[in-house]
Amino acid sequence: MNNFRYAKSSDGKYFNIPIEITFDNLGRDDQINTFEEEVIKNIINEIKDYDVTKFSHKEYQHLSVTFTQIQTPGGPFLGPITLNIPTFTSSIETSTNYEFYFYKDLTGVTASTNTDWIVDYEAAGFNDNEIYYFANNFKGSFFKLDFYDTPISEKQKNYLSIIIPTQQGDKEPGLIGPPQNQKPALVKRPKFKLDSQGADKEGYYVYWLKDKNFLNINEFYVSAKFFNAKIGQFVRLLNTPQSQFLGPSVFNVDKENYFYYKYILNYDTNEYEVFKIINLQSQKVGTINQPIKWYEYVNP
Repeated sequence: MNNFRYAKSSDGKYFNIPIEITFDNLGRDDQINTFEEEVIKNIINEIKDYDVTKFSHKEYQHLSVTFTQIQTPGGPFLGPITLNIPTFTSSIETSTNYEFYFYKDLTGVTASTNTDWIVDYEAAGFNDNEIYYFANNFKGSFFKLDFYDTPISEKQKNYLSIIIPTQQGDKEPGLIGPPQNQKPALVKRPKFKLDSQGADKEGYYVYWLKDKNFLNINEFYVSAKFFNAKIGQFVRLLNTPQSQFLGPSVFNVDKENYFYYKYILNYDTNEYEVFKIINLQSQKVGTINQPIKWYEYVNP
């Protein structure tokens, strides 16, 4: 605090203290208008665009080869020779391809090899009769893909899910009927070629918000689970078999690297692509030659 002392005199003393006492209303009308708009939005519930659009798998070129056997007449010293002549063909495909591998449990996981995971529902506990006749425990089973905004489990949020039913998929030879009178038959196996054409469509499209202004997310980290209705439990899946890991890493798996595939949505073309990303190394998958492979994770 400052103290001032003045000698008393006949003329009056005064202080000129420059205190601003004018009011500046510039911009206050805009703030009032903004406040009114916010109140009105809260009262009438602002309309938000929740419409979704479907994203299909981006086209890719598929190269295939077929062999034709021809037999040469041979010569005086050599007999006929059989030759396999390759024919290469190229096609444009849009299908999304999945393969789900279940653990046969013939050896301990720490001593397992890649061949201990097979594309067969029998390794998940189903027999050919249950698969062929679509028993309730098999028909009620399904694969579930969950789309997250980040692979960090402590921060991620699940935005959508895709279900792939067991009624879809490829077939393989099996045996059905009583043990004493079994007959060959084709039974379902967990290998899927999903497309906009054909019987297997469910799970092909990714349905996501049309309006990016509402929620601008076009990259998702996708995990997978298999619900086994026979045991009433979900089985978590990895993008790499556990035989690839050594020591404690067989069970203590790096989640960010091995529990996800990355799906990227393109709003300009309404298409998506799928990538396997491990330690920043990216590989495009989902094609016929490079399917999306999921492997059963075996708990210790």
